[in-house]
Amino acid sequence: MGDVVWAQLRSPAGRLLERPVGGLRQERLEEYEPVWLPERYQGRRAIATWWHLTGRARHAGCGTLGALEAALSLEADPEVVTFASWPVRLSWSDGGEGYVPDFFARLASGQARLLVCRPGDDTSQRWVATLKLLEAAGQQAGWQVRVYEGMADPVVARNLQRLSRWRHVRLADADTARVLRQVFARPQPLTAGVRASGLPELSSVARAHHLIWTRELLIDWSRPFVPARSLVWSPAGAC
Repeated sequence: MGDVVWAQLRSPAGRLLERPVGGLRQERLEEYEPVWLPERYQGRRAIATWWHLTGRARHAGCGTLGALEAALSLEADPEVVTFASWPVRLSWSDGGEGYVPDFFARLASGQARLLVCRPGDDTSQRWVATLKLLEAAGQQAGWQVRVYEGMADPVVARNLQRLSRWRHVRLADADTARVLRQVFARPQPLTAGVRASGLPELSSVARAHHLIWTRELLIDWSRPFVPARSLVWSPAGAC
């Protein structure tokens, strides 16, 4: 097995290019188009869907439900600035089929991260070989490599799934946020606090959900979030 990992990626014109992965340290692969798309055919067990990134016109592809949950975890991670799906194919210099990681993420620190979903048969020799390839690529390109194992707490996962509907920046409103942070200085259920605020109820409920997603309002994430009952409060010093 060769020591050098090679990367296949698309040029801005859409042509496939190949180069040693060590030469990609400065490349912002989170802005590149996919080198691979999942096949769609009748009876295929995996799904193909697209995740709309917050505040961006771009979408990230998710080939399975596990990848869709991984995309949600990236959106919820405060370290992650943005990410893309399938922008690079990795292989050893002596050939082989290669492997396309699920996501390439950019962190606030500037560090790059590969995130891959563990397949169902995680004891197979093929997966062991894939991990060796990913680890070598990470070392040569200076990328972090993470294997997505699923969210540890199912309650947190359900809360994130629900609140992600209000993640988009179009719901941000500075004046509404200021009033709601003042109202929720005293912990109370979301619906009660919005009614007490004197703001338009329908739009303010949506904006309150957005503030919870962005952690400008806080909840107990370990409990199922129910707007009529779950307590919401402002961070200390936010008012």
